[in-house]
Amino acid sequence: MAPEEPSSHSCQAVVLHCIDFRFKKELDTYLNQRFPKGYDLISLAGSCMGLLSDEDHRKLLLEQFQISSRLHHPKTIALVQHEDCGAYGGSGAFRTPEEELEHQGQELQKASVLLKEHFSQHQIETYFIGLSGELVSM
Repeated sequence: MAPEEPSSHSCQAVVLHCIDFRFKKELDTYLNQRFPKGYDLISLAGSCMGLLSDEDHRKLLLEQFQISSRLHHPKTIALVQHEDCGAYGGSGAFRTPEEELEHQGQELQKASVLLKEHFSQHQIETYFIGLSGELVSM
C-alpha cells in the first residue's frame, strides 16, 4: 500500500509528553506557538520511560508515532520530560536538581536514538520542563 500524500490533513509535529497536569498550561502555550499548524499528542505516564524500559509500552508508542506519521505527515517528533516525574520516583529520587536534569537529558537522548532508528526522516526535538514552567531545549 502506497503512503498517503500530505494534504490539509497534515500537522507539523507529533509530541510525546507525560500525563502530569502540572505542565499542561505551559506546554500547550509553547507547543501551540512552536507548531502553529498543529501537532499530534501522545501522552503517557513517564513519557520516554515507556519507550526505554518496557517492551509493551515501546510497541504501543511506536505504533502511535507510526499512525501519526502515516496519517498526518509530521516532520518533527518532540519529546518532553519534566521535573518531579512520579514514574521516575519524583525529584526525591535524585540527590540534586542537576542530577535529575542530567538523568532526564540522558533519557531524552536514548529515546531520540531509538526513534531515529524507526523514523529517520523526522527531526527530533527534546525538551525538559521544570515545575517553574521554564522549558529548556535539550
